[in-house]
Amino acid sequence: MSGKWVATYRLQLHVGFPLDAAGRILPYLAELGISHVYLSPCLQAVPGSRHGYDVTDPSRISDDLGGEAAWARFVDSARANQLRILLDIVPNHMSASQHNPWWDDVLAHGPFSEYAAFFDIRIPANQSFRVHLCTLARAYGDALEAGELTLEIKDGRPRLRHYDDTWPLGPASWGDLLTAPASERHRDRCFSELERLLGRGVPDDAERALYRRHAGRAEELLSEARNRDHLQSAVDNLVRDPERLDAILQRQFFMLHGWKLAGELTNYRRFFDVSSLAGIRTESAQVVAATHARIETMISRGEVDGLRVDHPDGLRDPLTYFKRLRELLPDGRVYVEKILENDERLMDDWPIDGTVGYDFLAKVNRLWMDDQRLDALTATYSDFTGHPVNFAALVREKKREIVDSTFSADLERLAVAAIKSARARWRTRDISPRHLREALARVTVALSVYRTYRTADTRHDDDKRVVMEAVQSARIGSTEIDGAAFDFLLTLFTKPHLDELDADFVAQWQQLAPAVMAKGVEDTTFYCFDRLVSCNEVGAQASLVGISADKFHEFCHTLSDRWPNNMLATSTHDNKRSEDVRTRISVLSEIPDRWSEALHAWSQMTAPAWKNRTPDRHAEYLLYQTLIGAWPINQERCWQYMLKACREAKIRTSWHEPNTGYEENIRGFVDGVFQTPEFIASLESFIAPLILPGRINSLSQTLIKMIVSGVPDFYQGTELWDLSLVDPDNRRPVDFGLRTDLVRRCKHLSAAEAIRDWDSGLPKLWLTARVLALRRERPEEFSDQSKYQPLVAQGAHLGNLLAFRRGENLIAVVPRFTMTVSGEWGDTRLSLPRGTWKNRFTDALLRGAASPPELFDAFPVALFSREEA
Repeated sequence: MSGKWVATYRLQLHVGFPLDAAGRILPYLAELGISHVYLSPCLQAVPGSRHGYDVTDPSRISDDLGGEAAWARFVDSARANQLRILLDIVPNHMSASQHNPWWDDVLAHGPFSEYAAFFDIRIPANQSFRVHLCTLARAYGDALEAGELTLEIKDGRPRLRHYDDTWPLGPASWGDLLTAPASERHRDRCFSELERLLGRGVPDDAERALYRRHAGRAEELLSEARNRDHLQSAVDNLVRDPERLDAILQRQFFMLHGWKLAGELTNYRRFFDVSSLAGIRTESAQVVAATHARIETMISRGEVDGLRVDHPDGLRDPLTYFKRLRELLPDGRVYVEKILENDERLMDDWPIDGTVGYDFLAKVNRLWMDDQRLDALTATYSDFTGHPVNFAALVREKKREIVDSTFSADLERLAVAAIKSARARWRTRDISPRHLREALARVTVALSVYRTYRTADTRHDDDKRVVMEAVQSARIGSTEIDGAAFDFLLTLFTKPHLDELDADFVAQWQQLAPAVMAKGVEDTTFYCFDRLVSCNEVGAQASLVGISADKFHEFCHTLSDRWPNNMLATSTHDNKRSEDVRTRISVLSEIPDRWSEALHAWSQMTAPAWKNRTPDRHAEYLLYQTLIGAWPINQERCWQYMLKACREAKIRTSWHEPNTGYEENIRGFVDGVFQTPEFIASLESFIAPLILPGRINSLSQTLIKMIVSGVPDFYQGTELWDLSLVDPDNRRPVDFGLRTDLVRRCKHLSAAEAIRDWDSGLPKLWLTARVLALRRERPEEFSDQSKYQPLVAQGAHLGNLLAFRRGENLIAVVPRFTMTVSGEWGDTRLSLPRGTWKNRFTDALLRGAASPPELFDAFPVALFSREEA
């Protein structure tokens, strides 16, 4: 497959929406004007997976999605509809479950498994190989005593079961299973040899050969017992004896623990804090070859045009991986899910085509927030909730909580490595281990970006700068920490060349840092700092309200010059809120006084819903903004969102420690709010004047993303108004039948006719289809050589117009803060470059200069093309 990149359309595949179902909507996507269907991961994942990021077998297409036959049909259908495929891939981790045969083999055979080196399991030198699995519903001893751990025979092999989870018993323990306690002398010698080998951490070739020989003998004995029907009876007898069962479990290459100990005991790299997802060593060419074999076949057959790399910040060496990926896909595109902080730049030496668009989303999202009234908005939030408004301090607090709980074992391992490095040098031998551990924790918390990317022999200037800033920030208020600890870390992170020991430490720290940032900020702070929740989006900073036109132009100009093929997203599967929810909530920044008045009035109206229980003003504040953004929303959807938000905030309840009493209180309040007619009437009255400005904001950012340099990306369903919240709310079924009917209607409608049907979302679909058609008809206007150029309006409301040129022949103009302007533009005008300019939506012709009423005479946004003389 090959072709021009006009636009991508993301589809979330799962058992309820498999490849054949996706194939049936391809004619609609082609009619809409999409060039590339952008698929969520398709390889075999845990059965029933709703996302596909928990891969269990990278060699084949998921059975839930229809398997290899369905993939072949989908590819054929895409080709028939002149669509190409952008595929999401997962190089950072795999499922850590019984569904993954590689992981299962490692648990059964430890370091003797051929897959042991595939997973990022951190075993200290000179220690036995043991994988610590923190998955039990309660403490190990309690689970064993309660009979929750049982044995079963599956496919002729003994396995340990705990509810839905099972683990393989290694051959070293089969002797205990097959031999009665009183018959120890009759045990085959192979079992004692296998037990002896249990103590190995990294076996040599001779020990591997010995293990294979004795394991083979154990297999023969197990088969004999199975054939004589002795195996099941042995299992039945053993499960009634917890002491014997424990003895067997002590002879495994894994150890089970209660789930609450995951942060303290887990010794394999996880995807963030998800114990069921184990990090893989993609820095190994062997691992890349094994995990990418099916992807390589897709590429060789011309089935995919591009790859989207999930969570590249988890990789030990992203640059080397990207180079290998580029070798596999020399002529296609590679996009990375890289989250950039506000002024952070994408690494110039990465052989990729750009990010998946979170950076664009963060900037365009702020265009609809009025920062001139920020003080009033902040005062309302602070007074009502009593919560702090120092966002930077809150981020440090939440990141530190995450370090100390979720990632305490990771920090401890790094601290041990750091002190080992310090003691290898006479100048730093006597640094206090306690001080060094604390300094390392504080530097990790203070890091302002997700991670740095230095290697043993490569140190970028930006990386050096952010590390120096982090160390300097961590020192502040740390008078109780020996300054030598900070000095040592600064030297270690910034020196030009690293030896093997130091390089390993830095690499592991760079893998931990993004997990701390993601869990501490995205998944905690974003649910604690709710001043204006449309700010709280993946890739954005919740403290940043608004953006100047100059700053936005500067960002788009950089994209045009350096990353002209970057993806441009406005909604994604990872969003906290959909684009249309955000653009409506952002209107509150224009009316902070009215928002404050309504907030306090609603709090009085709904006071009885607390039923004499202590109100949670933070949750209440969040609830009202959620209702404003997502209305109309039903009671159950709203409650499910509030439950997730409260647990993510980790203030009064959490996923780790659910506070059922508190959650029942919030549930009662949500129910009571929906059952208060006076409040519902007031809410709808308040929202009514916000709907149109919010929709105009949405149309504006949709036009912008289709005209600026890059590839516009559409998340499933968002071509109409979509009022979805965080997942799983944004994974609900999409009505593609409705969209198919509407896109066909669009072909015969004028702009004036399209906006008569506001509520259906037709104006957004009409705009999308029309501009995508232009991108197909005139590809030269959207080429890499067609650069971004800002235009500046004049007059009283010049800040309320955003205009820019794409190349020489296109101009886009959108309004900002339409609720504030309220149609009163005064003397505001936009000077147009020489020539005659045709409005692509209304066919109106303009020359010289134009006022907003002329620009937006029949449609709320404008796109002009130069007419030849």
